[in-house]
Amino acid sequence: MFPMNSIYFSSIMTLPATCMLVACFLCILLLASIYFFRIRTVVRYRDKADSERRDIADSDYLPASVVVYSQGNADMLGELLKTLLDQNYPAAYEVIVVNDGESADVRDTVSMLRATHSNLYLTFTPEGVVNLSRKKLALTLGVKAARYDVAVLTTPAAEIRSEHWLRRIMGNFDKEGKTEVVLGFAYIDPDEDEAFGKRRRAFDYVVESCRWLGVAIAGKPFRGTEYNIAYRKAAFMRNKGFAQTLNLHSGDDDIFISEIARRNNTAVELSEESIVRLRHGNYPRFFMERVLRRFFTERFIRRRPRLLIVLTGLLQLAAIATSVAAGVLSAPNMQPAVIAAVLVLFMFALDIYVWRSAARALKSRMLFLTIPWLSVTYPFRHTLRRIRSRFGRLKKYTWD
Repeated sequence: MFPMNSIYFSSIMTLPATCMLVACFLCILLLASIYFFRIRTVVRYRDKADSERRDIADSDYLPASVVVYSQGNADMLGELLKTLLDQNYPAAYEVIVVNDGESADVRDTVSMLRATHSNLYLTFTPEGVVNLSRKKLALTLGVKAARYDVAVLTTPAAEIRSEHWLRRIMGNFDKEGKTEVVLGFAYIDPDEDEAFGKRRRAFDYVVESCRWLGVAIAGKPFRGTEYNIAYRKAAFMRNKGFAQTLNLHSGDDDIFISEIARRNNTAVELSEESIVRLRHGNYPRFFMERVLRRFFTERFIRRRPRLLIVLTGLLQLAAIATSVAAGVLSAPNMQPAVIAAVLVLFMFALDIYVWRSAARALKSRMLFLTIPWLSVTYPFRHTLRRIRSRFGRLKKYTWD
């Protein structure tokens, strides 16, 4: 420790302290560039999704087949079907429910609605199927049964809150067939998740969402969300469906999308009316299972961003380390320490601004002072989850 009377402020700094300050500044500059070109891209795209939406004549909308994958929850399915069947859509559309196995409750729910809606259909996956992903089998049955060229996929876990949802998703498909994939978004309502760790889950969900949405907007799609996605039946058949990953439980919304989605055939839809709300009773379990499943399936995707989002946390750690080093190496001259502190505070302010903007755009929990901590520690959570996905008890293959 230096005595108080020996501390001073001088613009003349030692070379090591100057180098540390320069390194700190460069880390923050690189961090800001990642925020600008990836995170802010999602925010701007979301903000413009409604204000700059192109006008489409009713006659230009294509017929659609909505495929609903159900696992027997008749109450949630009934709520979803009422919204789907009441869509304000100018072209013909059908709703195909594919339930995982026989279910009397699901059959009754669909039968009651079918009495007044002739465009509603129901089918079941056969019992006793082994060594095969039952979800992928169900989706394959649904897509092949579709009478129209575009299949729009969702599940009863998604709450569709607008009668124009189908109109917004289908507005991206053109008659020429240029667009083959449309990636929608699903958000977790912050009012529904009040369990311990809710802030961490909300932040990490926004980070992961920006990760795949940002690169998709940039023309490098590699993932979608099973709750809100659409693609042409021709693209599905051309890829032979999920043939390459039928031995995996998951992968229908990331591995498969990475196989068929390209820069010139994929659109991202983030308008307010296109976004669906997720509803799960046990959010901590849902979040962790979803994250671990994604970590595992990403191993089979070649074109994906590997380090970009994790790099933001590492850059912050590097900025903090170099700022501390600058203060230590320059002592008892405190001016470098003050400059370093200002740089770190600016970095934290940038953190708060960027991630709050992303949370607002993606309808997530609005955090504030916890953001810098969650952002700096994100690489550690990311690494631990990746390790857990490899060695944990998650069901990965169909024979597990």
